[in-house]
Order: sequence, then C-alpha cells, then structure tokens
Amino acid sequence: MSLVFPNIGTEKILDFLVANSMSLKLFSNNIVPAITDVLATYTEVVGGGYAAITLAPANWTTTAASPSIALYNALQQFSFTGATNPPGTIYGYYIVQGANLICAERFPAGEVPFTPQAGSYIRLRPRISCV
Repeated sequence: MSLVFPNIGTEKILDFLVANSMSLKLFSNNIVPAITDVLATYTEVVGGGYAAITLAPANWTTTAASPSIALYNALQQFSFTGATNPPGTIYGYYIVQGANLICAERFPAGEVPFTPQAGSYIRLRPRISCV
C-alpha cells in the first residue's frame, strides 16, 4: 500500500521547504526538465546583465489544497542590458536551495528559445505545487 499525504500534510512539506532562502535562476540549455535531473543538468545564463534572484522565506504563502501550493508574493523580474553569453538563449527557470535542485520549468513552446536584448526582461511569479 502507498503512503498518502493529505492536503494539510503537503502544505506542511511546502512550509518546511520555503522556510529557507532559495534562488531563482534561468537556464540556457535546450532541455525538458525531468524527475531524474540534478543541479548539473542546468546551464545557468551568464552575461547580459543577468543575475539570479534570492527568494526570501517570508515572501511565500502556502495553501492546503489538491495540489497544495506555495506562491511567492510578487512577480520577479530578470532584466537584460544586452545579449547573454553563448548559447545566448533562455529556455526556462529553476529554483535551487544551496546545492540542491528544487524544481524547474521550461517556458511554453511558443516562447522558447528566448534571446535577450538590451531592455528586454522576463517576469515570473514563483509557484511550487505538491500533490
């Protein structure tokens, strides 16, 4: 028989996860995130004014539901001052906590690859769900 987590249990798991700072990063390699991925699977964007964003614990709200959700309180923006280093493209984002990959998402097919230029930006609101 499988272990079952009720909605309140999955919310508590998310509470535990978001209680520590995490970093929001963009990846430049053309991959589709998979459950077997590790941090080394992702190539972080470099150059063009890019900088990872720290996600502070106090800015998350969790909700018990099916699935339970941890939602960051505001849109986060990556701004670019020019082209990024080769390969010069962006395919999605990932969240890390220390040296651990927490989650990743590829942007929708019509939006990748994204090639930054001076004045361009990417906005997203981090959200983690747990079933």
